[in-house]
Amino acid sequence: MNTSIHQKAKGISFIILFLIMTVVLFLTLTNTVAADQNNYKEITVKTGDSLWTIAEAYQKENPKLSNQAFVSWVENKNGLIRDRIVPNQKLIIPVRK
Repeated sequence: MNTSIHQKAKGISFIILFLIMTVVLFLTLTNTVAADQNNYKEITVKTGDSLWTIAEAYQKENPKLSNQAFVSWVENKNGLIRDRIVPNQKLIIPVRK
């Protein structure tokens, strides 16, 4: 009987430790992503803009990226489906502040 209580206590301790580690990992990753986004410029889409024209406009500020790589980066970081953008939409672009 004493062994059963001891095993239950070990199990509960393991679960608590696992939950604490999960929360710490989540907070660390969330903070890293937020900090990463703070290093890049945020722009507002204007009428007539496309991801391609934005890439062309900022090419000189990030010459290491091709226009296609720029567009892909913007789509991934901003959660875009294809290249649909609308005026007044805020976008994070791969150009350092």
